[in-house]
Amino acid sequence: MRIAVCPLPAALLLSALLSALASVAWTPLRGEEETPQPLAPTEAARTMRVPDGFQVKLFAGEPDVVQPIGFCVDDRGRLWVAEAWNYPHRDRPPRDRIVILEDADGDGQFDRRQVFYDQLNYVAGIEVGFGGAWVMSPPYFYFIPDRDGDDRPDAPPQVLLDGFGDHANAHNMANGFAWGPDGWLYATHGRTNWSLPAKPGTPLDQRVQFDGGVWRYHPQRHVWEPFADGTTNPWGIDFDDYGQGFVCNCVNPHLFHVIQGAHYEPWRNRKSSQYAYQRIDTIADHLHYLGGSNVRAGLGSDEESDLGGGHAHCGTLVYLGDNFPAQYRNTVLMNNIHGHRINNDRLRRHGSGYIASHAPDLMRAADPWYMGVTLQTGPDGGVFASDWSDTGECHSIKNTQVGTGRIYKITYGRPAPAMVDVARLGDLELVELQRHANDWYVRHARRVLQERAAAGRPMHDVHLALHAMLSDETEVPRQLRALWALHVTGGLEPAALDELLNHGSEYLRAWAIRLLTENGPPPAATLERFQQLAANDSSAFVRLHLASALQRIPAADRWPIAASLAARSEDQGDMNLPLMIWYGIEPLVDEDLERFVRLAATARIPLVGRHVARRAASHTSQRAAALKALLGVLRDTADDPARTGAVLAGVLEGLEGLRRVEMPESWPATYQRLSGGERPGREEDQEAAEVAELALQLALVFDDPRAFDLLRQRATQADVPPDTRQRAIQALITQRDPRLAELLVQLVGDPPVRQAALRGLAEFDHPRTVETILTAYPQLDANARQDALQTLAARPAWAHALLDAINSGQVPRNDLTAFTVRQLHSLGDARLSGRIAQVWGDVRATSQERARLIRGYQQQLAPETLAQADLQAGRAIYQRTCANCHKLFGEGGQIGPEITGSQRTNLQYLLENIVDPSAAVAKDYQIEILATSAGRVITGLVVSEDDTIVTVQTQNEKLLIPVHEIEARRQSPLSLMPDGLLQNLSARELRDLFGYLVSQRPVAPP
Repeated sequence: MRIAVCPLPAALLLSALLSALASVAWTPLRGEEETPQPLAPTEAARTMRVPDGFQVKLFAGEPDVVQPIGFCVDDRGRLWVAEAWNYPHRDRPPRDRIVILEDADGDGQFDRRQVFYDQLNYVAGIEVGFGGAWVMSPPYFYFIPDRDGDDRPDAPPQVLLDGFGDHANAHNMANGFAWGPDGWLYATHGRTNWSLPAKPGTPLDQRVQFDGGVWRYHPQRHVWEPFADGTTNPWGIDFDDYGQGFVCNCVNPHLFHVIQGAHYEPWRNRKSSQYAYQRIDTIADHLHYLGGSNVRAGLGSDEESDLGGGHAHCGTLVYLGDNFPAQYRNTVLMNNIHGHRINNDRLRRHGSGYIASHAPDLMRAADPWYMGVTLQTGPDGGVFASDWSDTGECHSIKNTQVGTGRIYKITYGRPAPAMVDVARLGDLELVELQRHANDWYVRHARRVLQERAAAGRPMHDVHLALHAMLSDETEVPRQLRALWALHVTGGLEPAALDELLNHGSEYLRAWAIRLLTENGPPPAATLERFQQLAANDSSAFVRLHLASALQRIPAADRWPIAASLAARSEDQGDMNLPLMIWYGIEPLVDEDLERFVRLAATARIPLVGRHVARRAASHTSQRAAALKALLGVLRDTADDPARTGAVLAGVLEGLEGLRRVEMPESWPATYQRLSGGERPGREEDQEAAEVAELALQLALVFDDPRAFDLLRQRATQADVPPDTRQRAIQALITQRDPRLAELLVQLVGDPPVRQAALRGLAEFDHPRTVETILTAYPQLDANARQDALQTLAARPAWAHALLDAINSGQVPRNDLTAFTVRQLHSLGDARLSGRIAQVWGDVRATSQERARLIRGYQQQLAPETLAQADLQAGRAIYQRTCANCHKLFGEGGQIGPEITGSQRTNLQYLLENIVDPSAAVAKDYQIEILATSAGRVITGLVVSEDDTIVTVQTQNEKLLIPVHEIEARRQSPLSLMPDGLLQNLSARELRDLFGYLVSQRPVAPP
C-alpha cells in the first residue's frame, strides 16, 4: 500500500483556491450545523492509499463539480455529471444540473467544462446515448435530446415516464443507469420509495407498482419493465464478461447477482413479492464490518478496518478495463461510504451463480469526508470515482456542505492517453472493437451500432462480420460480444438462437434461452427443446436461465419445463435454483389447482414441494379442494419422510394463524399413517418423528381432539425437551385452546417454559394473570421480566395494576423500558397516560427539547468519559434495551438493521438516531396499533398481511392475528424504535451503554 502523489497543475491550484473561498462563503441551511472542512481536493487525492503501482489524480473538484450524485462517460471519454444541488430538499426551485467535463489533453485532469442543462430538480442518475441524455429526476424519467452533438439541448426535456417514487425519504429511490449487453438501459431503485412508472397520462388503475430493485427501459421500443425485485437501496448496476448483472446494496448485505425475475431481501410486506415466501440471498461470503461470521474475540481496530469499513455501499463497477493488473478483471469494485474507501470483491462461479469473496481494498481515503457514489471505467482503463464529500450517515439527510464534490481518477502505471470518439468510427471498425481488451470500447461500439441500426442504416456487412466472429472466436467472452451485437442490431434469427441451444458453452446456451424469450413466447418446438434441456442439461447455469425464462413463457406452456426442473434433485442445495423454479411455478396455482398440487408430489427439490403446498393451502377460495389434493400427496409420499415433511411444513405455513380449519374427510386415515412414525428416543427414526410432529400440529388446526390432549400433556411434562414443550404451548396459544389459560398460570412457575407462558397469557383475560405475574416477578430473569411487563401492558386493567406495583416498589421502576411505556400509551386510556407521565415523564419531546438533549448527551459522553466505560455492563444494558431489535457483533434480533457496520463511532449519528428515532422514518418502519376481539391491544410492525392474517412483530414476539379478530387498527407516524430509550438511565449506565456501542470488538457477557 502506498500514498498516491501527483503534481498539481496551475488550473487545479486555482480550482482549490476557489473551492476554499466557496466554502468560507457557504451558509448552512436552517437547522444544520457547520462541521470541520474536508481536506482540499488535491490533498485528498494525494493522501489516498492505493496498492503499489497505482496512483490517484484529482480529475475535478469544487467549485467545478458540486454534489456529484452520478456520472457517465460518453463516446469521447468525457464525463457527464449529474449535480444534485437541491438534495435533500424537494421543495426548492429547480437548480440541479448536468455538466460535461473533458480531459482534452489526456493528462488525467479535466480542462474543459460545459453546463449542459441546469433546470432539474432532485436528479439521481444519468446516462447518454441515442442522441441525448437519459436522466432520472423522480418523479420523472427524462430524455434530453442533443442529436446534433453540440452539447446543448435541442429541446426541453421529454418526459418518458412519470410516477417514480419521491414521497418516503430523501435517498431511497430510483437512481443510476447502465447500458446492458442486450441493448436495454438498466437502472436501480431503492425499496422505500415505491413507484408507479408509466407514460404520462396513464390512469392509476393501469399502472403497476414497482417496489424497488432493478428495472430496465428499451430505448427503441420505449418499453419499461421490472427486472428483479428487492434489496434495500441498490445504487448502480454493472455486468461481467458473461453479461451477468451485479448490484451492491447500501445497507447489509452488500452484493447480489441480479437474475431476471428474482426476488431479494428485504420483503417489507410488498404485494409484488407476497408469494415469493423466501428471497435469494447475497452472494458475498463475508461482511465488510465486524459482525456475523467476522466476529472473533480480540480483533483490533486495524484488523476490523481490513474487513472493509462498514455496511453502506454505493456505485457498482465490474472491472473489465485493460489498465489494472489482470487479477482485477471480473472483480467488483464498490464505494464503502462509512469506510471512506473502495472495496474489492472477487467473483467465482458456484453452482448456478456466484460467490463473492473479500479482496484488499483498491483505495482508502485519508479524508474523513470521502463519500464515494459512482465508479466508471474510462477509455484508458482507469477508474473514475466520484466523491459526494460530506460527513454524517450514508444518506446525507443533513447534507452539511452543498458546495463540495470531487471526481478522482485511479490508474495503474502510466496508461497511454486515449483520445477517441467512438461514434466517428466506421461500422466494421466498431465490429472490430468487439475484440478490444477494454470493455469500455466494446460497450460503446455496440451501442453505436445499435443506434445506427435503429436509424435504418443497412447492417448486412456488420452482420456477416459478427456471425463470423461468433463462429470463429474461441474465447467465450468474445463469442458473447458478437452475439449481443447481433441481437441489438437485429441480426439474429430465431433459428440461429435455436442452434445455440446446442453450443458447447453454458454461457452461450444460457444467453440463447434468454434472447429467445425476449420478445414474446417462443414457438412450440423451442419450448420442447427447453423441456429437454431442463431434464438433461448438465449445467446448473443453463437450468437457472430456464427457470428465469419460465416467467416469460405463457402459463399454459410452463408445466413440462417446470416439472422437469423441479425433478432435478441435484439442485436442491443450489443458492438460486429452488427459488427461481418456485417463482416461475407460483402463478400456475390459478391455472389448474390439482395439477399445481401434483407438482409437490413429483418435485425432488423439497423447497419447491413445500412452497407449492403452502401456496395451495393458503388459496382461500379453493382451500377445501387444495387440502383434499394435498392429503393425497401426503399419502403418496409417506414412504419418503423428507418430501412428506416438506409438504406438511408447507401446508402448515399456508394455514398459519388460522384458529380452525374444517377437517377434510380423509384426514383421520392420513393422520394415522403419518403419526405412526413417532417413536420417541430412537434417533434412526428422527425424520419420521419430525413428520409425526408436523402432522400433530396440522391435526390441531383441524380441531382434532387427540391433538389437543397430546399437546397439553407435552406442555406440562418436565421430562420432555424444553423446545418441544415451548412449541406445544405456542401451538395451543395459536389455536386459542379454551383450557390453556389455567395451564399457563401454572407454567409461569416452570422456568424452562416460563417465557412462553408469560407471553401466552396476554391472549387470555384470565382473572389470576396479574396476581400470578407479580408474585413471580422477583424470581424472573431480565428477559422474562420484559415478557411479563409486555403482557401486563396488553390490557388497561392490567396496566393500572402494573403502575400500582411500580409505585409500591414491587416492580423496580428501572425495569420499565421505552417499549413498554409506548405500549401503555397505546391502550388509549387517558387516566393511565397521566399516571405514566408521573412514573416515566413525557415520552415525545419537542424538536427543541430533543436538540437540547442531544447537546447535553454529547457533553456528558466526552471521549475521556467513554474511555472509562465498563463494556460488560454496557453489553448488559444493550441486551435489555436494544438487542431485541438490533444485532451488534452478530448477536441480537433482526427486526431492525444490524448496526455493527453503521457509523457507531460517530457519537452525533448515534444520538440523533436514538434520541429522535422518528425524525425520518420510512412507512415500512412505522408502527401500527391493533385492538383485538380478545380485549388485547398490540403495538408493533406489520411485517406481512393478506386477506385472512395480519402478522405483527412486537418488541418481544411475532403474532399472527386473524383479520376478523381485529376490531380497530391505526398507523402511527412513529418508528418501531420508541422515544425515551435513554430517559431513565443513570449517568454511569449511559456511559457504559455508549462505550459498548462505539467499541470495536465484542466483549464477554458479565
